[in-house]
Amino acid sequence: MWRLLVPLRYLRIQHPEKVKFDVYFPVAIAILISLPLLSSKFLVDAESLDLLGRSSDLLSILTGFFVAALAAVATFGNPEMDEPMSGSEPVTLPQKGREPDKLSRRRFLSYLFGYLALASIITYGIGFAFYAIQNYIVLVHAPSWSTVSFVLFWIVYALFLGNLLSNALLGLFYLTDRIHRPNRVVSFKKQPPEGGDEGNSKAA
Repeated sequence: MWRLLVPLRYLRIQHPEKVKFDVYFPVAIAILISLPLLSSKFLVDAESLDLLGRSSDLLSILTGFFVAALAAVATFGNPEMDEPMSGSEPVTLPQKGREPDKLSRRRFLSYLFGYLALASIITYGIGFAFYAIQNYIVLVHAPSWSTVSFVLFWIVYALFLGNLLSNALLGLFYLTDRIHRPNRVVSFKKQPPEGGDEGNSKAA
């Protein structure tokens, strides 16, 4: 069973910057997506606009894209992909009973795109479950609660979409730019002037 949830290890990866993509940016995006709820017209037109169906179509496309990106990362030939990620703070994955693993860029991106693929499937499943519950339970047995259930669903759905979009943009940054640039090694040692050793040997 645990093998099915391995992509969720991405949420355990630690780095000072990662909280922005896991929490801050997703919440900001979710707020933007939820703003239409303030309009009573949106609540009335939401079903006719088929927002859930359109977003589900997008999620099905994204799932295939993330799986393809995972395959591309796994086979990318740059040897620096298997070196620990550069930076002032290491990117680590906590392990029980031993030191955290310092992740290479390949492992980090594999966890990232694996997580995105699984999150897309889960988000799609949440939308499908809401559609079934809303149409066959709420509207049949408690129609007065249909608006409340839709608002609650949309807020949760917006949070999932925000997290998905935020981390997808992070993955696109790596695919389009970062993995093609060499690791930069910062050195604070003063380099000797050119020809310095040669001049010293001559003086000796």
